[in-house]
Amino acid sequence: MTQAPSPIDVIVLAGDRGPDDPLARTAGVVGKTLVQVAGRPMLQTVLETLTAWPLLDRLVVLAPDTAEHGAILDRITIDNDRLIRIRPETSPSLSVAAGLKALDGRRPVLLVTADHPLLKTDWLEQLLGTEADADVTVALAKYETVMQRFPGSRRTRYRFSDVNVCGTNLFVFRNPAGDAVVELWRQIERQRKRPWRIVSLLGWSLLGRYLTGRLALSEALAALSSRAGARVSACLLEDPLSAVDIDSTEDLELVESVISQRPSSCS
Repeated sequence: MTQAPSPIDVIVLAGDRGPDDPLARTAGVVGKTLVQVAGRPMLQTVLETLTAWPLLDRLVVLAPDTAEHGAILDRITIDNDRLIRIRPETSPSLSVAAGLKALDGRRPVLLVTADHPLLKTDWLEQLLGTEADADVTVALAKYETVMQRFPGSRRTRYRFSDVNVCGTNLFVFRNPAGDAVVELWRQIERQRKRPWRIVSLLGWSLLGRYLTGRLALSEALAALSSRAGARVSACLLEDPLSAVDIDSTEDLELVESVISQRPSSCS
């Protein structure tokens, strides 16, 4: 008999640059995750997707302490003892560390971001179902699949000898040993739009192989694991939508177009 999946805690990163964020400024809201997508703040959409998921246990939300963010958190359907509210730190990696600390060492933990209103729990289940012996698993999407779905869109591409991939901002920390990856994340986050600089953190030899198209994804993950002191694996998600979060006006328009093309639930 197959054992039923256990409930899992989820951390949601909802911090941003406040009203100075270009999207927030254009929309006239106090933070990017409050920008409306298809008539609802993207933070609300992500939280409602998660709270409707039967596998959700505790929900940790790192969001600014504003009335607007608080109103959304007050509206979501979840028991108070399962909701943990934390102010975001000064960087995503520090916020992740704070979220992990709030869960008292219990793992596994999923990590998502609030600027991903297309989030599907199917992706989370696919992520949880792979590489159970890794300390941390990062979800990726094939670049070619993303571009076939969205030709002409701009996505950060990581070019490896065996596959080209895009990030999805979805992770699972499977055990406390994986928390060591957060320290390396502090160095990586400043270079997230420059793939070659991220690879350079793993050594100049690997960077040379990356730049000449001779570095395989598995080799990069092995080097990352060695540098972080924890085993890191990757999960290639099948759905190209997993690579589409909202960082710009172009992203917002893209996501709006995806949602507008979905069949109406009304009869």
